[in-house]
Amino acid sequence: MAICGYRTGVIQDASRSNWQNNAARPIAWSAWYPAEDIDERKRSSGQFFESGDVIWNAALVPKKKLPVVLLSHGTGGTAESLGWLARALADEGFVVLGANHHGNTGLEPHLAEGFLCWWERATDLSVLLSSIGTSGFFANKLDFSQVSAVGFSLGGYTVMALLGAQTSLEEFEIWRRENEITAGGPKEFPDAADSIPTLMETSEAFRASWARHGHDYSDVRIKSVIAIAPAPPIRSFVPLSIAELQLPVIILTGGADNEAPSEHCADWLVSLNDRFQHHELGRHVGHYTFLEFPSDKSLIGKVDIFSDHESVNRSKVHEQAADIATQSLRRTVINGEA
Repeated sequence: MAICGYRTGVIQDASRSNWQNNAARPIAWSAWYPAEDIDERKRSSGQFFESGDVIWNAALVPKKKLPVVLLSHGTGGTAESLGWLARALADEGFVVLGANHHGNTGLEPHLAEGFLCWWERATDLSVLLSSIGTSGFFANKLDFSQVSAVGFSLGGYTVMALLGAQTSLEEFEIWRRENEITAGGPKEFPDAADSIPTLMETSEAFRASWARHGHDYSDVRIKSVIAIAPAPPIRSFVPLSIAELQLPVIILTGGADNEAPSEHCADWLVSLNDRFQHHELGRHVGHYTFLEFPSDKSLIGKVDIFSDHESVNRSKVHEQAADIATQSLRRTVINGEA
């Protein structure tokens, strides 16, 4: 097994303000990558999610250019929540760049704006790729012709937007009304929508973001995407924009996902575009089965995000998902197959 390097940092996107409207938008990032072989190994610690065997700030393998996977976490989460997949991809020779989305990440206080303005996430990944790939540790080491994106839950919405799916809040409201969905946000922030009138009145940053929700957030550098348990905000996509997507899309789901039920989310995507490949990884696999294990093992089975059906082996599901992902990315990104 290859050695996995790991490092973190923060960049600033000067083209957008933070939600406080007093500085540039921050993009905290985490990276996993194939590292040079050294004798001393160091296990990461002190995080909410298990980090596995990684070497902090290790040297990059001496190769001219490396393929890239952009990573988008779920609602209120962190890039490390998908560490199991990031390490597997790094083992296959990919540099994995995960953004922690401002206002919607566990690294900072949750903000209604971050839970309402989903479209900002796609720009986070595009800006991160451009910035990390041209300055600092990874400068001139990333192959911009071999880039893909993987997202979990709301991250599934993010990567589809990067591919060219267009957002319409009107579409989302139609779906909500037809299905009698009254919640104003996910369970991590169920009353987020109650903040809209106040934010419209008081926040310039929010008004500016809300006005650009329907913009095109596609990034031509993205060659394929993997959406893991894509969440209900995908129902804001204009159906025609999904039907017209030509690049490879892999969708991974669990049959017992109550947070992002397939009939409303993954199945809907597949019904619009028969080129998409959908893999269900087990009828008892839940939404949070796709999250990393906690660093505090006492939480397993006691907290909903670390609890699985008795028949589900989370490690095995991770192995199966990682295998599908790596095979897909080798085929579509490395070999350039459709």
